[in-house]
Amino acid sequence: MIKIHTINNLGDSKNPGSKEHEEIASQIAILVSKSMAYSNSNTYSKDEMEGLSHNKTAKSMLNLINSAYVIYLTNETDELIGCGMVVKQHDRYFAKTLHIRPDYRGLGYAQKICDLREAYLRSIGEIEIYIESLKYPKTIAFHKKRGFVEMPPYRELKYTVFMKKEI
Repeated sequence: MIKIHTINNLGDSKNPGSKEHEEIASQIAILVSKSMAYSNSNTYSKDEMEGLSHNKTAKSMLNLINSAYVIYLTNETDELIGCGMVVKQHDRYFAKTLHIRPDYRGLGYAQKICDLREAYLRSIGEIEIYIESLKYPKTIAFHKKRGFVEMPPYRELKYTVFMKKEI
């Protein structure tokens, strides 16, 4: 049985810095690292991957959690199998850090996390969500299938694609 967990540190709901948040941040950092390596398929060079991964530490994940709406999934033995977040940046809500453990891919968990993120945003009156997606072909196809469209970037982007979706 997959369990859905949420942490809401957006707006006035902030509850940063708990021991639970530190533990999940560490688990998310490991998941992100493994997921990025699994998804790469030569999209990025070894040096580029090192650069993209340098800020995916437990500390950086904790900082992200402390200002995000977080959804994470655990399996029957309480192992982290997936996560996704929403943050507010530049007066826009961004989907961040959508990662599913490779042995749980293709089972609809990424869709579920995305559905929950979008439902949360609708519940607070938002009508759009943005993403800066890594250029993995399967990842871009996933987002387009979910209704995201590529947009001109609001800042220079070298390794990601800027996308938007009306929710």
